[in-house]
Amino acid sequence: QWWPLNFIFNLNLLQQTMSEEFVLYLLGTINMSYMILYTVMVKITLIYDNSQVTNAHSTQVGTSEAMRLLNKSHHTMDGGNFIHNKNSTPNIPTKNKADTRFKQWLAGLMDGDGSFLLSKKGYASLEMTMDIRDEYALQSMKNVYGGSIKLRSGVSALRYRTHHKVGLTTLINDVNGEMRNPNRLMQLNAICVKYDMTLKLPDKLTWNNGWLAGFFDADGTMTINSTNWQLSISAGQKTYDMLTPLVETYGGYIYVDRGGYGSFKWYVTKKEDMTKLIEYFKKYPSRSAKKNRLHLVPKIYELKTMKAHLVSEDTLLAKSWKIIMKKWENYE
Repeated sequence: QWWPLNFIFNLNLLQQTMSEEFVLYLLGTINMSYMILYTVMVKITLIYDNSQVTNAHSTQVGTSEAMRLLNKSHHTMDGGNFIHNKNSTPNIPTKNKADTRFKQWLAGLMDGDGSFLLSKKGYASLEMTMDIRDEYALQSMKNVYGGSIKLRSGVSALRYRTHHKVGLTTLINDVNGEMRNPNRLMQLNAICVKYDMTLKLPDKLTWNNGWLAGFFDADGTMTINSTNWQLSISAGQKTYDMLTPLVETYGGYIYVDRGGYGSFKWYVTKKEDMTKLIEYFKKYPSRSAKKNRLHLVPKIYELKTMKAHLVSEDTLLAKSWKIIMKKWENYE
């Protein structure tokens, strides 16, 4: 009847003499009780029940690393799916939360601002850098695939990064077959080779595709000409290959941007084309700060029709124009 005390005494003795060689491994809750085991090496079996990972994966980690994971993370089992509550690890249910429009948007965003990286030691990761005003776009990625968001270059830019295999491979599966940037496809192919995946090439771009929304969030620009108050949407690239399908599908034209070191720009100015693009973005929404300017376009056209930009400054119509121009300038 004294065996519990003897067990605790022996356990304390083992902890004092071999504290650096043991690790606490906590198994799930069963009838509100916990079983605590001590062992030299910890074998953690993580079972991911989703479409990308169908087999159980076993990983042996050293004592210090296992302690770090157990101290900083909390793992639960919810409906058969493995959930890691730490922010840097993805919370991916059995059915992927990303729908087709989101995947296409993400592919466009990656083509513009993303990078797939593979180190000399074979470590794979993904990085995305955007303006600090575009935090929502990066949070949209983090909510689905995990990862981290940190400030870069002071407070003017944010960097999203993920290297967790589950989140990274899930993201690759989601954008594979949707990306169109040749440089990004080469990067993606290197990661696919590492994970024994097959690179897929995209189909021809059509109107009903969310890729443009992501590409616009990454490389697009909305401006108002201060001389004639003409609205425009544009996007630049070093080559015109990616821009040609935009002209064929959404209108506009391509020209050489002399101020962009010889880069090419897709440019849309006609009201008819602009109006169609606004309707497009209603179905395939922008997730960057530029969405605020998109929302202002119909009102700007309405006020221009009323000559609000030309009337006397002491009129209420002119004041309305100033208010909307201030919102435009501040991305409100």
